[in-house]
Amino acid sequence: MSRTTFVSALFSAFILAALAQSSSAQQAAPPVPAAKPELKVFDPSLIDTSVDPCENFYRFSCNGWFQRNPLPPDHAEYGRFTELFELNRLHLRRILEQAAVPSPTRTPNEQKIGDEYTSCMDAAEIDKQGLAPIQPELDRIASLQSIDQLPALLGHLHTLGVDAFFGLGAGQDFANSSAMISFYSAGGLGLPERDYYTRTDPKSVEQRRQYVDHVHNIFVLAGEPDAQAQKDAATVLEIEMRLAKASLTITELRDPKNIDHPTTLAAFGQELTHFSLPQYIAAAHAPASGKMNDNEPKFFAEFNAVVAGTPIDQIRTYLRWHLLHDYAGTAMPQSFDHETWHFYAHILNGAEVEQDRWKRCTSRVDREMGEALGQVYVAKYFPPEAKKQALDMTLAIEQAMEKDIDSLDWMSPATKVQAKAKLHAVMNKIGYPDKWRDYSKLTIVRGDDLGNAERASQFEFARDMAKIGKPVDKNEWEMSPPTVNAYYDPQMNNVNFPAGYFQPPFFSPKEDDAANYGDMGSTIGHELTHGFDDEGRQYDKDGNLKDWWTKDDEDRFNQKAECVVKQYDALEPVPGVHLNGKLTLGENLADIGGTWLAWMAWQEQAALHHVDMKAKMDGYTPDQRFWIAYAQQWCTQTRPEQLRTQAQTDPHAPDEYRTNSVLQDLPDFAKSFSCKKTSKMVSADVCRVW
Repeated sequence: MSRTTFVSALFSAFILAALAQSSSAQQAAPPVPAAKPELKVFDPSLIDTSVDPCENFYRFSCNGWFQRNPLPPDHAEYGRFTELFELNRLHLRRILEQAAVPSPTRTPNEQKIGDEYTSCMDAAEIDKQGLAPIQPELDRIASLQSIDQLPALLGHLHTLGVDAFFGLGAGQDFANSSAMISFYSAGGLGLPERDYYTRTDPKSVEQRRQYVDHVHNIFVLAGEPDAQAQKDAATVLEIEMRLAKASLTITELRDPKNIDHPTTLAAFGQELTHFSLPQYIAAAHAPASGKMNDNEPKFFAEFNAVVAGTPIDQIRTYLRWHLLHDYAGTAMPQSFDHETWHFYAHILNGAEVEQDRWKRCTSRVDREMGEALGQVYVAKYFPPEAKKQALDMTLAIEQAMEKDIDSLDWMSPATKVQAKAKLHAVMNKIGYPDKWRDYSKLTIVRGDDLGNAERASQFEFARDMAKIGKPVDKNEWEMSPPTVNAYYDPQMNNVNFPAGYFQPPFFSPKEDDAANYGDMGSTIGHELTHGFDDEGRQYDKDGNLKDWWTKDDEDRFNQKAECVVKQYDALEPVPGVHLNGKLTLGENLADIGGTWLAWMAWQEQAALHHVDMKAKMDGYTPDQRFWIAYAQQWCTQTRPEQLRTQAQTDPHAPDEYRTNSVLQDLPDFAKSFSCKKTSKMVSADVCRVW
């Protein structure tokens, strides 16, 4: 789990929102279910001893979990991450339901999160209001009479979070990580990513047809006659096809050099001969001058051509679609909500049943006001001692990486000095921000669900624009405290571990170091290794895109990395669909390197505490418990449709390969289970960089 580029971050946010779509006729949530039995980091009951660990360690470690946890119909995938995510969501629900009760003693933040949750849950009122709340924006689009009016309209729509044509955000200057500048990026697609528009295999062709049907259905729900909706849906696909073909591929986006195109707003505006950048900037309340980054010059050249050559009625159609598309979730009538779920969650990813509304409303509040909600969450569920334990483990793994760098036989002393300087500069962020986000300028009105969504988007967009030209805030977080995830930020050079992650089944102070280092330790090592993967290694210790490698060391790195690319290219999670070794390279390097660092750090801890390496607990030695705990974090049930989507769009390999393929590249694993050289879990061609 790592920080992506600005473009990829927009795509990731879109996918998360799309998969969350569903509808529910209920107005009140069902009673909170009783908590499940306590989750464990190392759980011997999940092990299937009928499977040879040297043949398929994933099945050996996880078959018991699979038998106990059939895939729920409202999920495209369900794993141990989902277990904790759902537990956290129950915690957040209790917080929100308490905050939803009107009281003069509620804090301003409690009023906001409580009233937004209540408004989101009132599906009957949302249905009753129909399209009236969004009608002013539909009317605004309908009044577009000439292309000269487009910049002002688009600037306004972008403040509302409508991803039409392109994106604008604040980002750190690639050449000077201490400076925040404007980033203009490719956007405007309704399918998950660019290659959905360009692949020619039968399944991709079918998905494009289904997408057109979905767009048609949304237009019909918005009141269009069937024939007009069919024509408009075809128009949307035609415009998006042009934008997609001019965009970088998802693999090309992984290389920061491909999106490093510094210029000035004045020069950029001169290139957009058919689009007034000053008018757009004025409507978006964005910076009007200074340095900026044009992420994809080829895309903006095509955008300029699309604007120049597309009839105004087709531009209106495209904008109307993206407005409806971006709001067709819990803020819109349930007919829109259901149709959106049906395409993105059911057709593309295989979910069979829509998620309960309370789940989606809870996740929405977390997305829109994560630190207001997270502040209450941390006080209840993340004590100071947990933060200290997490920091101690992080420091131990950083020490292991320093030793690992010293031991590398392929890296020269000169590059090792630079690598260790970068390692020593890493900032560790554990649990939650030192300073909480201020939501005082955000207005939440009970009963105005769509208005709340609009104002939340405007608040976030304005907050992002306000960063430009200001000093970089290295203490800012990209994830909310309850999030079950982590990330490395290459321009900040920091690792970030939200409070929500430091719980069973990933970490527990009740369990031994072998289990905790095998599970959470490997995650810490994973994020740390991202600073030295194929993308992260291109940034120096200060977060600048700067080459600090000798040419020979860079060549040796690339040779070793190519071994990993070929290894994962060969994997076929769905018949006819192989993994993309270049797309998944960074995560694969982090999985392999991070697990190795956790193993090194745990070995050090075991020696320090005089652990008896032959003593068995629950039938397994400490080193075996380390590997089993590592594997059990990845126990996941996944639908074939979701596997297809993941293989085509996700930089992470499916969880089975994050177990078996990783451990095949770590010979110490084979030693722990006395695997023969001919065993499937022993690679004949070990691939490892760090």
